[in-house]
Amino acid sequence: MNPRKENTQPLRNPGITQIPYSGNIWPYTALTLSMLFFASNQILGRLVPGEVPPIGLSFWRWVVAALVILPFTCRGLCEHAKLIRANFRLFFRLTCALVILGNTTIYIALNYTTAINAGVVSMAQPAVTIFLTWLFFKETVTRSQTLGAIIAAIGVLVIILRGDLQALSNITFNSGDIWMVVSVFGFAYYAVFLRRSPVEIPPLVLLNIFQLLGIFVLLPFYVWESIYILPMEVNVTTIISVLWAGTIVAIAAMGLWNFGNKAVGANKASIFVYVRLIFITVLAMLILGEVLKPYHLPAFALIILGAYMVSKAKRSTT
Repeated sequence: MNPRKENTQPLRNPGITQIPYSGNIWPYTALTLSMLFFASNQILGRLVPGEVPPIGLSFWRWVVAALVILPFTCRGLCEHAKLIRANFRLFFRLTCALVILGNTTIYIALNYTTAINAGVVSMAQPAVTIFLTWLFFKETVTRSQTLGAIIAAIGVLVIILRGDLQALSNITFNSGDIWMVVSVFGFAYYAVFLRRSPVEIPPLVLLNIFQLLGIFVLLPFYVWESIYILPMEVNVTTIISVLWAGTIVAIAAMGLWNFGNKAVGANKASIFVYVRLIFITVLAMLILGEVLKPYHLPAFALIILGAYMVSKAKRSTT
């Protein structure tokens, strides 16, 4: 079988697919920009007080995102209605993995765990992604990918521990860390099985499908939270939070990440979670007034080197 033909011709049965593109720069540019927008979400969380309920923020984020792009996808949703129905089970699984397990659990986790613990747990995402691609698709892992992931992980660990390896002995885990583990597996599952989505459906339409389904799967949880935990109040803080999370994160970040993930594969795309820490640090310095420490520069160098090694590895299956 000629792999080049497989990448440029539609498949009758949705299987392992890639988005055709010319050159190698655009998918990695999309992934890098998506990490910048994802990083802005965490900065936003530090700027506003903790008065926004986690499930409520997640629910209204997807509502805003779906409504913003719906006028541009209505025609595509109608044209591909038959294909969407044929793949509804796949789309439903991906929506649950992304919206409930991969995203909402992060907001819940940060109510109970520290930033250090959340960062340590998040480092497992590339490893989990590589494991799932091997388990379900028998995608091989090259030495370059393994070494690159290890190098990048070391760079992240330097930042998380602030250059002090003794800080490892002070880390304790709580329920928030368990939620972060769930988030890692949920997002990794979404990343791995996104390749099964039909290549005939445009990326923006595909994203809107997940957004619309996400509203319905989150609705029961949102109602429960509003009644028994904390209702979503309408004020300046909640409006700004929802609008930012709904447009910059749920639309721009997810759209760019979906494109990059399908183009280069889940294994390579997952390594860019390390690059996100670079943007978080820079934005924290510019917006929050945090100071660059001596350990940041070598850590950034390790992260960039590791991401480059993983991105250059050839994608193959057994």
